[in-house]
Amino acid sequence: MERRPLDVVLIAIYFAGFSAVLLGILVWQLGAHHIHATWLEKMVVLPILFLIAMLPGVLAAGLWMLDNAARIAGILFALLHALSEFAFLANLHIPSRSFTVLRIALDAVIIACLCRRGVRNAFQWKPMNISLRNPDGIGPV
Repeated sequence: MERRPLDVVLIAIYFAGFSAVLLGILVWQLGAHHIHATWLEKMVVLPILFLIAMLPGVLAAGLWMLDNAARIAGILFALLHALSEFAFLANLHIPSRSFTVLRIALDAVIIACLCRRGVRNAFQWKPMNISLRNPDGIGPV
């Protein structure tokens, strides 16, 4: 198997950590705070929130397996995250502008890394020789 580029490994770890933090926050919010909604409302919203929180983890697994669809989805995810952070900068009561700018810069670095030629080459489909015959010629086919 081909070696994974280091930047892909780091991006996959970042996405997996991002997903773990989102899932942890959701579980903590459910346990620590009493959500004032009916169970029917919770049963509609909570599965959607958990699916959204697992999205970066799924992208991390796809990047780890060098799946090109995960690379493209990772680019789109980082772009959407950067755009949402940019919109967040318009808020006058933002806790930390420098942290938000740092996150936008990190998303730009992720996009640049996933568009790099070496990374694109690592994600290319490679033909594989598959044979139903035993290489020794001994035993059942």
